[in-house]
Amino acid sequence: MEEFGFALRLAREKRGLTQKQVMAMTGINNKTLSGYENGVAEPDLQTLSALLKLYGLSANRLFGQQEGTREELSAQEEQLLKLFRAMSGREREELLAALRAVLHCREKQG
Repeated sequence: MEEFGFALRLAREKRGLTQKQVMAMTGINNKTLSGYENGVAEPDLQTLSALLKLYGLSANRLFGQQEGTREELSAQEEQLLKLFRAMSGREREELLAALRAVLHCREKQG
């Protein structure tokens, strides 16, 4: 249980959040959150789900299990993916074609 608590604390810190901020965002009592992070208590599934969503993690990643070969995305990559997903199918194809053209030109130059 201590490893689980440590993983929760690391996930929170990686997002740059304090326990007080997490409490304000989720409604979890500060003492309760501290208990989770210190391995004294474990959250129920609903609370764990809220924390995973806030921390941008899957349960597999929190528990240290690999999710294929997918690596963490940078903030720019996350923004790009979000914008890409907001596009229509045709816009996506046009963007991909433009990116392929840029890479093709770069390969020719160097």
